[in-house]
Amino acid sequence: MRSKVAQRILAETPEETKIFARMYADIVVRVNELLKAKGLSQKNLANKLDKSPSEVNKWLVGEHNFTLRSLAKLEAELGEPIITVPQGKPMGAAGYVTLYRNNTGSKAVPYTSAWKKSKSNKRTALANVS
Repeated sequence: MRSKVAQRILAETPEETKIFARMYADIVVRVNELLKAKGLSQKNLANKLDKSPSEVNKWLVGEHNFTLRSLAKLEAELGEPIITVPQGKPMGAAGYVTLYRNNTGSKAVPYTSAWKKSKSNKRTALANVS
């Protein structure tokens, strides 16, 4: 069981700080796993990245923030993904969206900032997006 002080500190910690710490730890663990799997040391990695060993060490002990560029360099040198971002899901049940415009013939439609439901059931497809 955590002490009351630890519980209070945790309760007062902003959510984004908790997320940052978790994500940073996940990245460090992933990089160390890849180094071990490839038989590389931090010094070997530093040489491949053209960085000083102390800078790579700072990355891996949490004293220096990763940038997207540094993560991209790590991924390129280690040949494996460091972080993954979920890919977009298809929209709609069919996996595509059809855009329509009201078929008003030759009548000009005045601009209005308020949304009004169309009374016309006539629709013309503009595009299919998949």
